[in-house]
Amino acid sequence: MVFELSKEKEKNLVLMFTIVNRGAGEKVADLLRKEGVTVNLFTYGRGTASSEILEYLGLADTRREIVLSTMPYGVSKRLIKDINEKFRLVKPGKGIAFTIPISSICGKNSARLVEGLAEYGDDVSMDKTDYELIFIITNKGYADDVMASARSAKATGGTAIHAKGMGAKQAEKFFGITIQPEKEVILILAHMDVKNDIMRAVVAKHGVSKEAGSVVFSVPVSGVEGLPVGFVEE
Repeated sequence: MVFELSKEKEKNLVLMFTIVNRGAGEKVADLLRKEGVTVNLFTYGRGTASSEILEYLGLADTRREIVLSTMPYGVSKRLIKDINEKFRLVKPGKGIAFTIPISSICGKNSARLVEGLAEYGDDVSMDKTDYELIFIITNKGYADDVMASARSAKATGGTAIHAKGMGAKQAEKFFGITIQPEKEVILILAHMDVKNDIMRAVVAKHGVSKEAGSVVFSVPVSGVEGLPVGFVEE
């Protein structure tokens, strides 16, 4: 069953992204579970920051763990602060956490989650931020090139996740073209001042008509913790 959230409730259900160094992801998941939050996905990625940024952050290892979890916004405001304090996200290189709004959910626990919004403060207004999350879905092997273009438009870094495209065999069969099934999803948290420039820079060199075949879109972010000072270059 799919639950379309009302205008009031859809402002209060979010998907939290917590991106941390290898070894910390399960600890984040444990913290969320203890608070009664469902951990929807636990996966791996790699940082894509430039060598200069990595040097600033003090990172010798760019491997990442990504935890995705769904919860009411009132809960996320408290948990994102707890995660920030426990895992020291304020310290450069420790990780980042943010949330994006959800308008619909599906699954056997959907009703319980929606009904629980009132319990966790359905009247809590979602904070507006100056950031958006850019998604770039590109063919495998192009993540570094894509990030180089993004950095030319003042992106400081991102996280790349390995993925697999679906429907490639059907496309080959009907269109006589080869579609690379292995994909990489690049997540870039960008300030509104540079978000459009980053997207244009990526599309110009790596869009769907190029070898990288990149699809680019962005979504609003409702909460952010862990951004280093100077995240947006002047």
